[in-house]
Amino acid sequence: MKAAQFEHHEPTTVDEAVSLLDSLDEPAILAGGQSLIPMMRFRLARPETVIDLNRVEELDFLEEAEGSLRIGALCRHVDVEESDLIAEKYGSFFDAAPLVADPQIRNRGTVVGSVAQSDPKGDWGTVLLAHDGEVVANGPDGERTIPAEEFFLLPYDNMLDETELITELRVPVPAEGEGSAYHKLKRKVGDYAMVGVAARVVLEDGVIVDAGVALTAVDITNIAVPEAEERLVDEEPSGELFKRAGEAAAETAHPESDEHGSADYKENMTRVLTQRALASAVERAR
Repeated sequence: MKAAQFEHHEPTTVDEAVSLLDSLDEPAILAGGQSLIPMMRFRLARPETVIDLNRVEELDFLEEAEGSLRIGALCRHVDVEESDLIAEKYGSFFDAAPLVADPQIRNRGTVVGSVAQSDPKGDWGTVLLAHDGEVVANGPDGERTIPAEEFFLLPYDNMLDETELITELRVPVPAEGEGSAYHKLKRKVGDYAMVGVAARVVLEDGVIVDAGVALTAVDITNIAVPEAEERLVDEEPSGELFKRAGEAAAETAHPESDEHGSADYKENMTRVLTQRALASAVERAR
């Protein structure tokens, strides 16, 4: 099938894109298009207007600035995958990027687009939560910053207003002694996660002084696990400590049984992957 007829707009600035969002009736936003275009092809989505961001050059960046890693709305998954900066300092991003879908999707799909879609089986929302990240949105009333822990509401639903677009994601630049990791269970290349865990730790004199743990595909949204984080802080890393954090993560998870595995299996894998991700994060922190 082919997409139904639609009107195509190509703004060249963020202000122009926001103005179009405000003036048009329920437009769709296109950046990577790896979810939108297949839905339009099969007419599961039939937007009358599409705002294509690919000519907005100011949204194409992946950089450190003002104490944050900044990921622009046109940054592709492959840009993260191939970045020397990411490989050197951002372990969980480095782990997650090559696990997203397949090479074709990673070459066109965007990190921001994945977060905007707010699929609880998506990887980037979990990584963002573990790093205490922020979502930067622009709309008719200007720019606002939304903490990741407040952004996700329901499957495919978030805090964005209909007249807003995400211009970038931000996470703090790693502190000295910080390490992070992302571990994911999936059946085969291209599959969504059955379970995913992002972990981040900061070590000081051999003690964990800060931590972040978040989960993929085991609740109605990507979720942080503050109970696991609390068990980690002010403790020395150990297998027994990671086991207790894994138990907290499993208790927080609410997976559903499906054709890929039972809820009990996914809960147990949440426990296991949390321990593995924490061990990897601590190794990198050292």
